Amino acid sequence: MFSLRVRLIGLFVVLALVVAGVMIVAVQQFSADQVMHLAMQAGSSPDQAQAMFDQTVGRALLLGAVVAVILGTLAAWWLLRRLLSPLERLTDASRAIAAGDLAARVPSPPDPELRGLADAFNQMAATLERMEELRRALVEDVAHELRTPLTSLRGYTEALADGVAEPTPEMLRTVHEEIVRLGTLVEGLDQLARGETAARSQALAEVDLAAVVTRAVALASPDLASRGIRVEIDDAETVPRLMAEPGALDQVVSNLMQNAARYTDDGGRVTVRLGVADGWVRCGVTNSGVPIPPAELPLIWERLHRVDPSRARASGGAGIGLAIVRQIVEGLGGRVGAASGSGLTEVWFEVPIPA
Repeated sequence: MFSLRVRLIGLFVVLALVVAGVMIVAVQQFSADQVMHLAMQAGSSPDQAQAMFDQTVGRALLLGAVVAVILGTLAAWWLLRRLLSPLERLTDASRAIAAGDLAARVPSPPDPELRGLADAFNQMAATLERMEELRRALVEDVAHELRTPLTSLRGYTEALADGVAEPTPEMLRTVHEEIVRLGTLVEGLDQLARGETAARSQALAEVDLAAVVTRAVALASPDLASRGIRVEIDDAETVPRLMAEPGALDQVVSNLMQNAARYTDDGGRVTVRLGVADGWVRCGVTNSGVPIPPAELPLIWERLHRVDPSRARASGGAGIGLAIVRQIVEGLGGRVGAASGSGLTEVWFEVPIPA
């Protein structure tokens, strides 16, 4: 079976031969009589006129046909080289990615159509590379998060089994905290997995977001007050009710409050703002403290990503809360975002007002 290149070149050659043949037939049919008539008027016999026609016009037509075939072949070769070379590079890059080289890219060709294909391929390759990086980071972070409490539990249980230590209330409390930490991590990962692999089946119901915020602030206030952190609610005059699954927005606001509390220094401030604009209800939680670097802002929504891993581990954070927030909000047709600077960080979400 011939390749596409050979078949297309053959097609161009056949077309050139057909065009040349049509030209020869046309000239012989419509010009031969006129040329011979002019030759006989000049004193030539019919045989001499026919010979003159064959030697001049026929030879010129044959030469023209040969030149047409050669030029058609060269044009076909150049055009196919221009069209197929980017496709060959695309094929090579696809094979490289299939072999595990996710950094493979293709250069941008000059033709707009092929350029669009190359750009789409490069974008796909960049997305795959990013997903692979996230997958590796996820595995590493999960292994670290599991290893730390398991190491502590192993040390305590071995000490108790060997009789090296007595089971004091403080030791048992530490063991319990590590078990709770493991349970929280596993539960969060399980919720993320279930949210991506299965549609949420609970029925939607009307939700008063202002009441949700009030409950979340009330639950977080005792812990924040013990650290000298002030909490304020900047409520809009009228916040329309939203359609959401029961408990979904409660979890969203609770996770945002926990995130703000985790990264607010003692004596700081947390502010919750509600607003309505252009058919959206917005809820933002602002906390004082060290700002998030601009390069990190788009990454805070990734699972197990932490701006300061050591600090998050010390405060019990596993980098799952904001990933759950994004998953729930986007499931409701909403959007999330964050801004940080001048000692303040705001994490917000918006949900469309039901029609």
